[in-house]
Amino acid sequence: MLCQLAIEHDKGSIQMGEIGDREGISEKYLGQIMLILKSSGLVLSVRGAQGGYYLSRSPDRIGLLEIFEILEGEIFDFGEETAPDASAVSKENRKDTLSATNEIWVRIRESIKEVLDKYTLDDVVRLGLFRTGYLDYRI
Repeated sequence: MLCQLAIEHDKGSIQMGEIGDREGISEKYLGQIMLILKSSGLVLSVRGAQGGYYLSRSPDRIGLLEIFEILEGEIFDFGEETAPDASAVSKENRKDTLSATNEIWVRIRESIKEVLDKYTLDDVVRLGLFRTGYLDYRI
C-alpha cells in the first residue's frame, strides 16, 4: 500500500479501491492498516469523490525503520525478565543465561534496525521498478 502511495506521490491522492486492485488486497484490510498510518501522520487523506490517500512527505524521506515501528512496534521489545527463552533456563543459571541471551537479542535487534534505517520507501519502489524492467535515469 505504501509503495502504491509512493508511486503516486507526485501525482496526488489515490483511492483505497485502486490500491486494493493493484495489490490484490481487500479494502477492509487496507482500511485497518490505513487507520494506523493516518493516526501516525505518515498518510493523509482528501475527502470527496476525487479524494483518496497520499503520503505526508516525500518517499525518500520515509525510512523503512519508521514504517516498521509504526506498523509493528519496537523490534524484539522485551525486558530483562522476558527474554525469548527465559522460561527454559534453570534457576541457578537463569541470571547469567538471561544476561547472555538478552545481549544476543539486543545485538540482533540493533542489526535489524541498522539495516532498516539505511533504506527508504523510495528505495523499495525503485528496486521494485528495476526488477520489473523499468530503469530510472534520475540523478
